[in-house]
Amino acid sequence: MRLKGKVAVITGGASGIGRSGALVFAREGAKVVVADIAESGREVAEAIVAQGGDAMFVPTDVSSAEQAERMAAAALERYGRIDVLFNNAMWYRVRPLLEVTLEEWRRTLDVTLTGTFLCCKAVLPAMIAGGGGSIINTSSTGGTVGFEAHSAYSAAKAGVNLLTRSIAIDYGKMNIRANTISPGIVATPNTQKDVDDPEIHPYYMFKCLTGRVGRPEDIAYAAVYLASDEAAFVTGTNLFVDNGWTAR
Repeated sequence: MRLKGKVAVITGGASGIGRSGALVFAREGAKVVVADIAESGREVAEAIVAQGGDAMFVPTDVSSAEQAERMAAAALERYGRIDVLFNNAMWYRVRPLLEVTLEEWRRTLDVTLTGTFLCCKAVLPAMIAGGGGSIINTSSTGGTVGFEAHSAYSAAKAGVNLLTRSIAIDYGKMNIRANTISPGIVATPNTQKDVDDPEIHPYYMFKCLTGRVGRPEDIAYAAVYLASDEAAFVTGTNLFVDNGWTAR
């Protein structure tokens, strides 16, 4: 088990990449704190326990500093330490810039970028006290290359990339690593409609060099690597798990 004995907080853990991450981390031996605004996160924690793992659910709106701090406090109360933070929570709408409302812009940044900041800030004191840790922030290929009608989303994810590098620089000497994962197209509840669209699907097949879209597990296993001691010399980097999306 690559994460045996580690305590991992996973935001956005109720569905998609976060849910897969919670299940895979637990199979690799981690004690998992599933954090999500959706009550279905409780079912993920219960599924882990039913399979013999150790998990708890903490209802969390990551855009709230108070709730992010409460999440970290709950993890510490239950497990006494935090070794890994895997940030997945996000919010976005696909619209060209002129159609993006100020409310949508703010909500995208509040959850996707500020939420990542607040959760990192909430767990860092515990990681410092514990002698180190690994922060993994889910970004996107859209934080590096442009996507049509994704202005707010791309701005938020680009911010996540540089926020993560800054954390790596500031806290590396405290044995805290910080990295991003940039997925390409992954079939999740948010993207399944596009994946199944007969007009969009051929474009995805062109961009995905081995001829398939991603599965949440593809990202979860990359996160396991970054969370594990195998990645002890990996920090401040952006790991593309995109099936070659950005290769051309």
